[in-house]
Amino acid sequence: MSVPQIRLKTKDFRAIANADIIIDGITVVAGENGSGKSTLSKLLYFVFKTACNYEKLVEKELREDLADVLRFLEAVVFDLSRFSDDKRQQQNSNDSVNKVGNTKPNFENAERGLQRIKRSKDFISEFGLGSWKVLVESVKSAYLETIQTQNDVSLFRLHTSRFLHILNELLGEDIKSDHFSSDLFDKVSDLVQALFENALVKINKRPVELFENAMSNIFTDSIGPSHFEVSELDIPIVKNGIDNLSKTYTVLNAIYTDTPMSIGIKDSGYDYWDDLNELLLSNPIENRYKYSVEIDNIINGEATFDIDIFSRKRFVFKRLDGAVFNLLDCATGIKSFAMLQILLNNGSLNDKTLLIIDEPEVHLHPKWIVEYARIIVKLNKEMGIKFFIASHDPDFISAIRYISEKEGNLDKVNFYLAEKAGETFTYNYTHLQHNIDPIFKSFNIAISKIEEYGA
Repeated sequence: MSVPQIRLKTKDFRAIANADIIIDGITVVAGENGSGKSTLSKLLYFVFKTACNYEKLVEKELREDLADVLRFLEAVVFDLSRFSDDKRQQQNSNDSVNKVGNTKPNFENAERGLQRIKRSKDFISEFGLGSWKVLVESVKSAYLETIQTQNDVSLFRLHTSRFLHILNELLGEDIKSDHFSSDLFDKVSDLVQALFENALVKINKRPVELFENAMSNIFTDSIGPSHFEVSELDIPIVKNGIDNLSKTYTVLNAIYTDTPMSIGIKDSGYDYWDDLNELLLSNPIENRYKYSVEIDNIINGEATFDIDIFSRKRFVFKRLDGAVFNLLDCATGIKSFAMLQILLNNGSLNDKTLLIIDEPEVHLHPKWIVEYARIIVKLNKEMGIKFFIASHDPDFISAIRYISEKEGNLDKVNFYLAEKAGETFTYNYTHLQHNIDPIFKSFNIAISKIEEYGA
């Protein structure tokens, strides 16, 4: 037997007693509700999302950590500028000698630095760290310049008292000082450097904690599995006892969908929905792949997006007769095909893609179930896209099995059935290879229930 491209092993996790899953092309898992199919899907997705996008995820984490620092520096610049204006107005209203002077303290460097940081896409490199340290120093200079123009120290302290409170929270320590002073900016600079250094260490070492944090957010009520391993060509990407995530080769992007209703949903609270919508809104490539055109003939139109007057992207369905509809208002079955079509059109699907689909047949007419299965087989055969699919539908499973055989790529298809582990509420995943008869026996339970309740 050849070495599997991808292999997932896990034991004693939620509803899963034992699973050893191979993904070489198309893998289909079947089983009753609550048997752990969605758990397997999410485990696969977040392993590859983390392993394939490690640098981007560290950068996102760094941006979030630096966001509070940025807000603090913005508050300082704004309040110092406002204080100078208030002081000048007070002096002028008293018709006294303007001891502040006619020149407002120079905040230009600080303000330019703030804008530069906001626009920067280079957060991780030494250039990014240097820009932040220069920004902190320029805000410090603006602070010192303001102090030198003030005569009413008590009033100035009143304006800046909240700086100390914010800084205590920002640094996570109780600074023993009765007022905010310029040397505290050095602590901010040290914090920024520590955050950057920590990010660079993570990128170089790739600690597994990034994946573990994602899992704790998804499975909030669970203890981790007694054994967990995802390997590529027999080399672990992640495994119990190994502290670092390996880089991947056979999969460079993973996509997970559990419902076509997720299209167009913003800030859903589900990372995988947000990730999917970000991909769906990618600009289309110049030439459409032939199976995207073939989907036109199945759903009688093309799914894409247009740009409204506010430069916002809107998903639309352009029917073959020229009518145009908001895709979000279309039938859910159309959305199921639309998702595949849009991802094909913008180049998100290729031979390095793992597409994870939870129950693709749910919203489809029986004829479209077979068409959907045929498209999946063709995409695997001709483009090398890898699929992990959870299904309850006998037509879909049969279509994958027999169309793959006709197309000559049945050797890349694997079927699994979740079966009760004794009298427990957990399941073992049995590798059926290409034999789908046990799956149909499990489906026949429904027929016996109809006979029982209808007799």
